[in-house]
Amino acid sequence: MDLSGNPFITDQALVSLSLNCLFLSEIGIRDCDFITQNGIALAMLKSGNLKSISMNGIGIPSIDLCFKDSFAYARGLCELDLSNSFISDELLCLVAEACLPLTKLVLSRCFCYTFDGIYFLFSKYQSLTYLDLEGANFLNDESMMELTKFLGNLTFTNLSLCSKLTNSTFFNLTKNCPLLSIINMERTNLGVEEFPTEIVVNPRVKSLYLAWNNSLNDECIKKAAYVCPNLEVLDVTYCSHITERGILGILKSCLHIRCLEINRFEGIKNLEIDFELPKLEVLQAEGLGINDEALTLIGKRCCRLSHLNLEGCLNVTARGVEGVVVNCKALKEMNLRWCNNVSVDIVAWMVFSRPSLRKITMPCGSVPTVNQRNFFLRHGCLVCKG
Repeated sequence: MDLSGNPFITDQALVSLSLNCLFLSEIGIRDCDFITQNGIALAMLKSGNLKSISMNGIGIPSIDLCFKDSFAYARGLCELDLSNSFISDELLCLVAEACLPLTKLVLSRCFCYTFDGIYFLFSKYQSLTYLDLEGANFLNDESMMELTKFLGNLTFTNLSLCSKLTNSTFFNLTKNCPLLSIINMERTNLGVEEFPTEIVVNPRVKSLYLAWNNSLNDECIKKAAYVCPNLEVLDVTYCSHITERGILGILKSCLHIRCLEINRFEGIKNLEIDFELPKLEVLQAEGLGINDEALTLIGKRCCRLSHLNLEGCLNVTARGVEGVVVNCKALKEMNLRWCNNVSVDIVAWMVFSRPSLRKITMPCGSVPTVNQRNFFLRHGCLVCKG
């Protein structure tokens, strides 16, 4: 039961739900201003079948004793989310000593805990499969090396905003966490430090979210592609030191790529794809300098393309758009906002030429009239203002 964002839920209401819903297994109470730590503790005590609880803002101004003790009663708790809270090593130790069947832990943007606290916690919960430590600025490559000894079962990890983590941590994760499928390391220090001498291929990794890493370069991203040959999703938005050569190298190495996000790439002036990408479905290319010839090539090489974002691509004209619409028979969504060299007159042609289209964002800051919007909707396509 997700009650998050409900300003009228109180401790009394939460406890009543816990008492009357005997099979209640999930509680979400994020941003519920009138629920206190005492209410949460009572709910955990009364919910014998509780498997998952998510909350935020805990520990302001301090953590109550009743809340600390409540984990000893939540014997079936598998998922714990304490995002944006002021927690302590003491609390983490109490969670560790509760001997829960914990598989998912979210401490995103939490404060006041240290390496010692999570080290003890992880040593007790080596069954964790989902770990979110976003914003844990005390973490560095050496501490992550220690922690991964306990994280062999991870399938998802989020280490974004951990600014001290470099290449070493990335390759350490892919080596020591063989089941990892999703790695999120946005706004870290990837691209810094030498590569480890031993690099182990991890065929399980399917998604890499590496946006806003200003030191990430072609060499590093090619190494990542080598380590993750079965990659399906890659987000390197705002990684300014990656060039067209690096992106083409990834696409040639990772033949299973379905989603590629390369928004706002200063290092890419064009993207001339001269080989087939039969599995690419989503291309986020906002603000790139690609021209009509490159866009037409993308249309010809990416037969399954369904979502294309060209917002702010100033070198694209109607000719390039036509190249995509004609060749991409599965195209569902196209964003042309701020493509100032694309005439709005092309929108009607797009709707009638490609029946699969479900959403078009108009170019040049244009706004469709009510009659136009309704007309296009009758043909199955939502046309939005640019």
